[in-house]
Amino acid sequence: MTLCQQSRIRTLLFAGACVIALSSCATTINSAYSTATTSPGSITTTTIPTGSLVDLLKQMLITGAELGNDVAEGNSASAKAKVADIKAIWIGASSQIESLSKETIADLQRMVDLFISSVERKRPADADKAMRYLPLIMASL
Repeated sequence: MTLCQQSRIRTLLFAGACVIALSSCATTINSAYSTATTSPGSITTTTIPTGSLVDLLKQMLITGAELGNDVAEGNSASAKAKVADIKAIWIGASSQIESLSKETIADLQRMVDLFISSVERKRPADADKAMRYLPLIMASL
């Protein structure tokens, strides 16, 4: 094999490797323009709760009480339902938290994020951490 042939083979192998590598790149989908449809059985409607901020946060504590156990035991249906309720409570409380300090709002958001990540990442300790610190934040209100 001549040097020229070896060079061509290397070039072809390199080009083939590039094609393979580039074809395996992930496609980014903008969910705002998603055309996917859901079946009627998969639609869940959650009512946005109302009440005082303290009442809503107490409701969040009650809802999140067993979330860590649900995640640890693999009860994803119950865990997802609880997280949906926690998100709805957070939406209901959002108009009332505007008067709080930025630090308190950030702390409350962190607790909601911990509840969510406990289910999405299957980390029961995140829910337990939120349950430990949420009452402390509530006491400061």
